[in-house]
Amino acid sequence: MTALWAVDAGGSTTSLIVPSPGPGVVRTYGPVNPASVGADAADRALRALFGEVAAALDGRPGTGWIATATVDLADPGGEPDRLRALAREAGVHGRLLLSNDALPWLVAPPLDGRGVALVCGTGSGFIAAGDRAVLTRVGGCEYLGSDEGSAFDLGLAGLRAAVRAEDGRGPATAIGARLADRHGATPAELARRLAAEAFPKAAVAALAPAVCDAWLDGDGPAAALVSAALDELVLGVRAARDRAGLTGHWSVAAGGGVLRGCPPLLTELTRRLRSELSAAEVVPVAEPVASVHAALRNHVRDGRVRPPDGPAGGATWLIDLDPAPSRTRPNPTPPPPEAGDPQVRIGLCLAAWGGSGLAAALEQAALFEADAVDLPTDTTSGLLDLARWSRDEAYRAELRAALAGVRVGCVSNSRDTQLLLGPHGPHTDPVLEGSEQAKREHALRHALDTVRLAADLGAPHARLMFGVPDVARWLSWWHSTVSWADNVTDWCERARPVLRLAAEHGVTLLVEPHPKQVAYDRASARHLLDAAARAEPRAAVRLCVDPANLAATGHDPVDAVRGWGTDLGAAHAKDLQVWRGAEAPRGAGWSRYGPGPPIRFRALGAGGLPWPAIVSALLDEDFHGVLYVEHEDALLPREQSVGVSARLLRELLPRARPQGRTW
Repeated sequence: MTALWAVDAGGSTTSLIVPSPGPGVVRTYGPVNPASVGADAADRALRALFGEVAAALDGRPGTGWIATATVDLADPGGEPDRLRALAREAGVHGRLLLSNDALPWLVAPPLDGRGVALVCGTGSGFIAAGDRAVLTRVGGCEYLGSDEGSAFDLGLAGLRAAVRAEDGRGPATAIGARLADRHGATPAELARRLAAEAFPKAAVAALAPAVCDAWLDGDGPAAALVSAALDELVLGVRAARDRAGLTGHWSVAAGGGVLRGCPPLLTELTRRLRSELSAAEVVPVAEPVASVHAALRNHVRDGRVRPPDGPAGGATWLIDLDPAPSRTRPNPTPPPPEAGDPQVRIGLCLAAWGGSGLAAALEQAALFEADAVDLPTDTTSGLLDLARWSRDEAYRAELRAALAGVRVGCVSNSRDTQLLLGPHGPHTDPVLEGSEQAKREHALRHALDTVRLAADLGAPHARLMFGVPDVARWLSWWHSTVSWADNVTDWCERARPVLRLAAEHGVTLLVEPHPKQVAYDRASARHLLDAAARAEPRAAVRLCVDPANLAATGHDPVDAVRGWGTDLGAAHAKDLQVWRGAEAPRGAGWSRYGPGPPIRFRALGAGGLPWPAIVSALLDEDFHGVLYVEHEDALLPREQSVGVSARLLRELLPRARPQGRTW
């Protein structure tokens, strides 16, 4: 049986369940949150913790879950790198899941992914999942932005009430005497001492028990502070419930040092949540690390750990502590083709068969003898159910079986992931209606799951289109400092979780230059590749160039594939017609890519692009990859369009090694 270990990293203490096939032994360490104690002290505590994990594993691989307040639901920041480095340094092997500290409470029994998790410890925060396909977070922005109702909040309020009472600005309260008894200083002395500390959060939170004790003794000012804290906790649960769309029977998992240390406060909170919000049940989290351990057991199947199903999966990061070295090299040089293999393979984008089902799409790929396929995960295509794939092992096995014998060269998403950067208004409502946050969460979840699916199928590439925050930034406005570089910065910030996950799984992320994307021409594509390499050096980010997209905005289609070297990971093949007439064009398929003339895409040979020259340029550039036929012809049936394009490419690409000039 796999040895399981679990960590709950709170603001004041860190608890570890030592690796064991059984329940394990609990150990306690200091805070590992740099915001509480500083980076050096936090790393020292982690080193001690990982040392004990390594000793218990004794060289064997184990499976862990680290739940920590340092991790955001949308972006883990630098925590995966920090944890991986310290774990390897200590000799820990295996895999671990990383999440926000409250997420295991939500996905462990009895909530099992539906309800509200309420954390009231050193800080406070709320996460919820319900009838909407998003994971909701309320609060959790550290003590300058939130933490209302927490130990820090109560401690600070109690200290101020005691100081005000001491100097006559507020009513008399027993809080001051209790603080003096516990900490050996007057409230004023204590306030000055704590203000001089570099990281006072945990020390201020330690003052909260004095407030709770005074409240239980009937102190009026303390009662007012506790009532205000309860108001904030109820408000936070209400907001989380409403934003997650929780209706009907729903429950709350409530825990944290404040609620554990003062059971009457938990009793009053439970009463209010049930009477005011109609919560069916309030489940006390008596030992947070036990909940993390229970969540971990719930997500280990056949000896392997997987992220939670549903929206919680997008807020959980799988860290491999023993990655294969070749899987983490950025921008790897493609291996030379084996003897007899073509230099350039012909692939097929299956998106054209959206609505027909995966079986029909794969049947057409076999009919055209495609060397590889691009498998779309868009909810608008209906070829597969990515949300179901993320939570249903049987469906994952079914999909792998359906694709047995098919070379999946790329897994892609062009619609759902577009919502990561936008636009977020009515333009993208056909994909998902809702707020900007809901659309971003939807996009990030689908981007992460697309990468996971690529890894599961052994596909080397994931092609994702993230949209663009402001397509008008290409035009410089008078005296404005805003430029297209701001779009690139936004792309790197929003895409960072995807880049990190792709690096973890050894999947190369493909970016397709397009007028509705941050990379839309050679210069912006080069800028984006360079910025992505700086943002996440371990990630491999390359281009999928579609000459027709670039030609549609006036760029040279032959030059579009030149000069990229190993940065060119794949290419798309379709043709282009450009309308030059003064009248509006007649016929189907015409559109505009900006202020230029109308254009429409056609099968190869039916437009004006010099495909013999484009293919020659790819061969001259020593491109070793897949050239995917992309059907977007509004005049031809897809089978005919794809057949015409595939035949032309086979005529242009060498079927064997050329002999060169022989005279």
